[in-house]
Amino acid sequence: MNKIIETFLTRLTYGESENIKKETGTNGVIETLARVYEKARNALEYRADHLVRRAAIERILKRRIILDKNPKSVTSHLLTELKWARYLAFTEVDQNLFSNLEKILQKYIGKTYDSIPEVWISKIASAEIEDILNLNTDYHDFTLLTFQVIKQKVKIKDENIELLIYYAVDKVYGQSDEEQIAYHILKLGADWNLFNLAKNHKDTSRIIKFVRRQMPPLILLRDMYFYSPSEFKKTISDEAKFKKSAGEVLENQLNQMSGRIQTASIRSIIYVFLTKMVIAMGLEIPFEILVYGSLSKIPLIINIVFPPVLMWTTTLQNHLPDDSEKENLIKRTYFIFNNFDKLKDETDILTDKIEEKTSTIYSIFSTIYIIIFLGIFGLIYFVLGKVGFSFASKLVFIFFLTIIAFFAYRISQIAKVYSWKSGAERSSFGDIVSVPILSIGSRLSRGISKLNFLAFAFDFILEAPFKK
Repeated sequence: MNKIIETFLTRLTYGESENIKKETGTNGVIETLARVYEKARNALEYRADHLVRRAAIERILKRRIILDKNPKSVTSHLLTELKWARYLAFTEVDQNLFSNLEKILQKYIGKTYDSIPEVWISKIASAEIEDILNLNTDYHDFTLLTFQVIKQKVKIKDENIELLIYYAVDKVYGQSDEEQIAYHILKLGADWNLFNLAKNHKDTSRIIKFVRRQMPPLILLRDMYFYSPSEFKKTISDEAKFKKSAGEVLENQLNQMSGRIQTASIRSIIYVFLTKMVIAMGLEIPFEILVYGSLSKIPLIINIVFPPVLMWTTTLQNHLPDDSEKENLIKRTYFIFNNFDKLKDETDILTDKIEEKTSTIYSIFSTIYIIIFLGIFGLIYFVLGKVGFSFASKLVFIFFLTIIAFFAYRISQIAKVYSWKSGAERSSFGDIVSVPILSIGSRLSRGISKLNFLAFAFDFILEAPFKK
């Protein structure tokens, strides 16, 4: 067995260190209000479930540190609020945890760092606190194993290539957000500049795309472990047991997939609905009445009905792997784990671009992209005008079209978690056409999460008064 695999196996706990506390405290009025608030806030911000607590920690720290610079006091309030919202079980909080969190906050509260922007101090502090609260060390070990796997298959010549791979794997396989990735890189002993280098490097997007294609077998391997940690050693020692277990786990995961897709769809519709109401009540309707003297019924009805209908129809198009795809995925999972040394010799590796060809291809692609971009949005704008949309209504329609397209794309990625195909992935004409819409949707989604009026209301009208 490969030494990297052997080392990986020795680091796993096999479930022996699990210490999940079941007690969650009382159901008092404050606790209930805190939980309701967090659920509403999470629907508004549209975060992945495993990133919700870190974001909550960051919000609490930002609010508390404005008025309180005492690490001990901030720690006490932080733990209280996390317990209220059930991000932390009451029985998990002991003196040892309190002391550890206080030590972390002592490093950040009132401190400045030459290399780290001030706005990132609370973000990194929240990531470190989340790291302390997360007892699942095995998950991180699987991320490190995946880093070693990908490293065998990336042949790009760059002095920082391992950093770029680490960034991509942590983002795609570890599903870490930017704050967590920054903390993980700093934890390795690197400085802030290396995080920025990895984030903005010209090859990072290529590596991320490559990593995403390689993920399904490695995700299945991780799922096999967490399905039955205590049996994992026995499972991997026998090919028949391995493939049988992989099949059972895969089937179980796929059965849950439809539920995840439905949940993601509902959350997206809620998010879009809340944003739609703010825009409609605050901008669209007043603008129509002020400028045109009345509301156009057909455009207004279309703008109200269109978002949920589009989300529903796009969700129906998602499909899970068939029997053949499942069999190939299981075979690939077994091959990776038992033929680690052969991975570097495979044909589907990522290599350096040939600069001369790259420059020409990039110019051609950029030209085509601009033509498609102008053509798509020009056509949409023209058709909407024929239907009777005003300028404001057109902007609202295009806004929600791009946002929903982006959400639908994110939901489709859930269905593709276990879709693995050997060789390079080829883009269809539909993929090319959708790029401009998804690009705008992604940018708008990030902008909304920062500037959303409802988020502002949550922060300063609801959160601050009730959490003192």
